[in-house]
Amino acid sequence: MSKLQIIKSKGTLLMIILFAVATALYFFVDPTLSKWMPKCVFHAITGWECPGCGSQRMIHALLHADLRQAWHYNPFLLCLMPLILFYVALDFFPTKFPRLFRIMHSTFMIAGLGVATLIWGILRNCLSIYTI
Repeated sequence: MSKLQIIKSKGTLLMIILFAVATALYFFVDPTLSKWMPKCVFHAITGWECPGCGSQRMIHALLHADLRQAWHYNPFLLCLMPLILFYVALDFFPTKFPRLFRIMHSTFMIAGLGVATLIWGILRNCLSIYTI
């Protein structure tokens, strides 16, 4: 095993451990009741909800299989979860599917996700349906 392969495998192991710790943290700690979980700086300054507001509570609700509550906290991010997981999986195997990797990381895809996120951020503050 080369040094590069060892470093990559240690990095992958570290990412898996960090993911497991974060998952356990969000499972056992309810962000709505915790005083030490990070709060949204954008919301604190402006009073508006950023596109990610409610994501911690959404993850907590998802880990407890409460889809209705997860939808209430952040429906945009909930709908993007499969795509996010797909991106993470694709990043683990970029050489296995190089064409798909290039398409998913193209300027068009990244800009499209950025525009969709911006639109969601505007809509959630204009529509009172999704207030948290």
